[in-house]
Amino acid sequence: LQLLSHFTLSLHFLAVNFTLGALMLLLWTKIVRQPQHATASGFLRASLPLGFSYLVTLGIPPLLFVQVVYGQLFYTSSVIVGAFWILIIPALILSYGLLYLHKLTDATRPRRQPAFLAVALLGMLYVGFMYVNNITLSMHPERWMGLYAASPAGANLHLAEPTLFPRWLLLLSPALVVAGAALSLAGRLLDRWKNADGPATALLGLRAHLLGRGVMLLCAVALIATLPNDIRQFAFADGRTFIHLLAGLAAALCVTTLVVVGNRRKSLPLSIAGIALLGLEGMSFVAARDFVRLAYLKEHFSLTDVPVHPQWGMLTIFLVSMVAGLAFLVVLTVKVTRRAITAKVS
Repeated sequence: LQLLSHFTLSLHFLAVNFTLGALMLLLWTKIVRQPQHATASGFLRASLPLGFSYLVTLGIPPLLFVQVVYGQLFYTSSVIVGAFWILIIPALILSYGLLYLHKLTDATRPRRQPAFLAVALLGMLYVGFMYVNNITLSMHPERWMGLYAASPAGANLHLAEPTLFPRWLLLLSPALVVAGAALSLAGRLLDRWKNADGPATALLGLRAHLLGRGVMLLCAVALIATLPNDIRQFAFADGRTFIHLLAGLAAALCVTTLVVVGNRRKSLPLSIAGIALLGLEGMSFVAARDFVRLAYLKEHFSLTDVPVHPQWGMLTIFLVSMVAGLAFLVVLTVKVTRRAITAKVS
């Protein structure tokens, strides 16, 4: 169940980061209004509603797994911040609706589009902020009674947690990394189709990717600096955690190298390989994050103490459905990609 949690959460984060980063880049192109970014803006506008749908759909499995594995912790923290936690539902609906509204009215009401996109961005940032509030609070059972006494109605935020804002920013920073890599790939496809905006689109994606990497590094340093000493020592001393961190760093270096070299050489295969490695990078960091969570909880909770009542039938149905769905998605993506690569523009 831990492995499934890591895998599905990695897919969810990829969808989150692409959608959030694409939204940031689209808003930026709307503000600067440079003609060479018109094609990139169209690509981002068309991608956002689809990316958001994947974000929501792929968010369900990891949410279910965290409830199975850390149920008594997650449910309690959700109640304590409940008044703010429940607002993520209207925030998601509002953001999703505004992205569709932008897609449908961009040509007819151009002046309103930056406002639509800005409100949608604020909604997504709020959801991320509440996610980090809830997860960090679930790792500190010793703080529950004090917060609950302060507001039994759930009007609490976990602002006393020193890692709250570094974690939130680190959650957001890969957005430009993922969206930038995708936009760089779009530029390579435009080159293949002899579109004049290909180089400008690829360059915008490359710059966004590199900016995201820089911000991500700064946020990681800030998080490490704010971690309790014992947790920081655990992260570098525990074998499996350290190995996953190294694997994530190695994958990140490979991803950025492939994106940069692919952009310089105008190589479509290198750009595709860079995006493919993003999944490995994400899963490595997600696993390391989960091991650190268990270190936080060692005095209150252990997975070995959780009673297990297997329901193999339900688990089999889930696994078969997941494998079939992912296989269908992979086959469909390969077919669409091949068609896009071989397409000719007259």
